[in-house]
Amino acid sequence: MKAISFLPAAREDIRREKSYYRKINPELARQFQAAVETAANGAAENPQAMQVLEHEIRRWPLTTFPHGLLYRDEPDSVLVLAVFHPSQSPVRWQGRSRT
Repeated sequence: MKAISFLPAAREDIRREKSYYRKINPELARQFQAAVETAANGAAENPQAMQVLEHEIRRWPLTTFPHGLLYRDEPDSVLVLAVFHPSQSPVRWQGRSRT
């Protein structure tokens, strides 16, 4: 299994979504975090499993949530670029890179 790293912007995506779900029900926030971890681990175990969207970016769906974990398969790791709800504009994550 490859190492998993998150861009700061991806961590902010997760924080924002957890905050949203926590206001509805704290258990939803915990379930969302678990779904993110499951998706990240799936991507790390089998990074080529999902189809390339663009620029080597792939989307791993979160279970029980409509979001996707957007990542890039790096030589030694999986780099998570965003956690993205399909109703959001892709402009929010397009162009994210290591820097």
